[in-house]
Amino acid sequence: MVAVRRRAVVVALATVLTATLTAGGCRPQETPQAEEPAPDVSYEELPPAPTGSEDPHNRQNVVPVPKGTSPRAVEFADPDTGYALFSACVAGQSCEVGLVLTLDGGSSWVSRKLPFDDATEVDMRLGRGNVLILKAAPTGWFISRDTGRTFEKRPMEPAPVELNLTEPRYQASCPEVGASECPARQLTQVADDGTRAAITAKPPGSHAFTSIAVTDDNRMWVSSKVVDDTGPTVTVWYSSDGGKHWVADGSVHPLDPTADPKLVVDPSGTAVWLVGGRFAARRNGAGSWTEATAMRELSEVYSAEVLPRGRVLVATGQGVWLVDLEQKVRDPGARTIFRLRRLGQTTVLGYPAQQSGEVWLCAVQEKDGKCDWSRVAVSAR
Repeated sequence: MVAVRRRAVVVALATVLTATLTAGGCRPQETPQAEEPAPDVSYEELPPAPTGSEDPHNRQNVVPVPKGTSPRAVEFADPDTGYALFSACVAGQSCEVGLVLTLDGGSSWVSRKLPFDDATEVDMRLGRGNVLILKAAPTGWFISRDTGRTFEKRPMEPAPVELNLTEPRYQASCPEVGASECPARQLTQVADDGTRAAITAKPPGSHAFTSIAVTDDNRMWVSSKVVDDTGPTVTVWYSSDGGKHWVADGSVHPLDPTADPKLVVDPSGTAVWLVGGRFAARRNGAGSWTEATAMRELSEVYSAEVLPRGRVLVATGQGVWLVDLEQKVRDPGARTIFRLRRLGQTTVLGYPAQQSGEVWLCAVQEKDGKCDWSRVAVSAR
């Protein structure tokens, strides 16, 4: 029914445009020229890709993109909405490019019309609020807020402010944009329009902040780190009134002097962790933290997300593990994952180490709080 309505809208728009062009063509001396479709006009979608897996845990599809192209990026905005960009580029020539969209978690895909004709370099990013960002050098950047139906063109320089939406809303970042190492980090917030601003409401005193997290109830958590002769000390504060008042919430002392644990919180605020190389500790109550000693055996922590029931899912150089205060258990369904990103209260997206046209969706099970992983993979015809 939705497809029928879309086709009806397209036909109606085409009729209006044809009538308009005919009415305006009263000057015979002008040479008629083909009109390019307006950038904000919807178009008829191609039907879903005909080839796909019927296994809901292995959503593998051959998608409608140019033959010979390879997947450059696969991203999801939520558990249902995802995008895949395909390209094949040869030096000195324009790239072959294809863009597809899924609205059912990767079970089926439809083609999206590209907003550019020529590009020698392409890339795709996905920002908060389902903001789709395409780079098409040297033409420019293209921004869509309606799942790729329409795009707004931006110049190559300066880079569009919407790129900031691909970063966390709250962060402890270096003053220089893009830098990963610096003597002192500052607390910043990225607004819904992409503008970045320093957070001035912070605990009193001089602190070397290391991380910040905000829960759904707007409670703000920050951590800082100092290193002295006794080793590192990581201290946590929280504020429930937008930073007007702060409460010191205890400290932890990792044995590894190189450990740099960051705050990882459940969106509801029911569980708060500090996780970093060979160290993890969970908040038990006001000012009280308990170390999960099993984390001492894991190094190279790439990312972590708190799951329901207070456990933390950790992606490391030794695989993905489900960690609680008593033990760590390897997650066998996440063998190829090295980075995690939360999509909702009960969904986590997993990325493989190398871009290969696949990602993994974790649906957290209500019964045991563990991940039920589904592979989403796309390839060209």
